[in-house]
Amino acid sequence: MPNSRESSSSRKSALSTVSPIVWGMLVVILLLVVVIGFLLGERNAGKDNAAQGAEQVQTSAAPTDSNEDLAADASKATPGTKFSDGMGDPMTFGPGGDTKSGDITSVHRKKEDDPFAIGAVDAPVVISEFSDFECPFCSRHANVTEPDILSKYVEKGLVRIEWNDFPVNGPAAIEAAKAGRAAAAQGKFAEFKHELYTASKDISGHPEFDIDDFMTFAKQAGVADLDKFRQQATDDTYTEVIETATRYASQIGITGTPAFVVGDQFVGGAQPPEVFEQIIQEQLGKAANG
Repeated sequence: MPNSRESSSSRKSALSTVSPIVWGMLVVILLLVVVIGFLLGERNAGKDNAAQGAEQVQTSAAPTDSNEDLAADASKATPGTKFSDGMGDPMTFGPGGDTKSGDITSVHRKKEDDPFAIGAVDAPVVISEFSDFECPFCSRHANVTEPDILSKYVEKGLVRIEWNDFPVNGPAAIEAAKAGRAAAAQGKFAEFKHELYTASKDISGHPEFDIDDFMTFAKQAGVADLDKFRQQATDDTYTEVIETATRYASQIGITGTPAFVVGDQFVGGAQPPEVFEQIIQEQLGKAANG
């Protein structure tokens, strides 16, 4: 049998015969094991961070106790009693106060002789609407969400809605805005608006109504002097004020239609009735609490 010195020499000889390529492969394998272990650890940590982030988003999206308390106080709001009759100056536009003051509620006009408003002038909550008669999303709001607001709040003196021209969908939108003001000149803006949006509710895209359509809507709305309506809807009577109203909306940051200021809360787009319901309830609660 070989002695221990011979065995040791044999092992050294065997190790010395291992190819440098094999050694290199062993080193690479070892490095891969370390790198894979590191990446797996990072992946698990990422999952934990993502889960934590999702939880934070859900927490921030949840309604706060203060909003819930405000909504609970909505029933304490005092309804307004001075309802508008639809008559007023068809040149009306713009805010009720200084929009540079930083107070968002300055956009609400709260004028008794505002032909573009519906509801009590002393209602605790005002909704300033920026819309376009050629806008399909405005039509959706008028046909899906607004009826709910009218029956639950406007008719009860709790909410007032004030229209602002923002005709951004081309020449047809401007012509429609002119027709709307021609109807307002005879105290029939709200009725004209209703007829127009009712006619466009099943149209996909922009309705592109013309003067013949406007005449039909005016007649259905009860406009008394149709000849005067046609003249004002087709001449330049309201061209300048509509341009001014459009600039005003842009200057205060309105970029699309429909857009709303509900009390002191901005709402963009044709939101479902439940969104407006929640915000109106909160705003009524604020009004009740002074």
